[in-house]
Amino acid sequence: MAEVEYATSSYKTPLHHRILASMPVQASWVDAESGKTIKVQGLTENVGENSTLVNLETLPPVGSNVKLRILSEDKPIIEVATRVIRVERDPSKPLAALTVLENLKKWKNVAMTAAQEWVTRHWHLNYEEEWVN
Repeated sequence: MAEVEYATSSYKTPLHHRILASMPVQASWVDAESGKTIKVQGLTENVGENSTLVNLETLPPVGSNVKLRILSEDKPIIEVATRVIRVERDPSKPLAALTVLENLKKWKNVAMTAAQEWVTRHWHLNYEEEWVN
């Protein structure tokens, strides 16, 4: 019976939780050609359990290591080492997908909580009065 259950729709692959939040970030990495440290500002598009998608002024190369800080009111919430796994070079919205390399438990607790708080605060500020009956 277990084989039948495994093959049916009752078997589900685990889904990774993502929160759509636009939190300020600072990203820095070392340019491979010049050896200079590049620092840019940006915003998160979403925050996942072990990764994030960020909109940055300048995109780091795929495969590069990036130090990422998520901020709240210009104070760091969390700083983690990440690696670029994908970039989207759309001039209107340049994006970099970053995977977290260490402190995953702390990332899940701190970054995901901060993202959820951002969503709650954003909802209260922008939509609460529209949906009150």
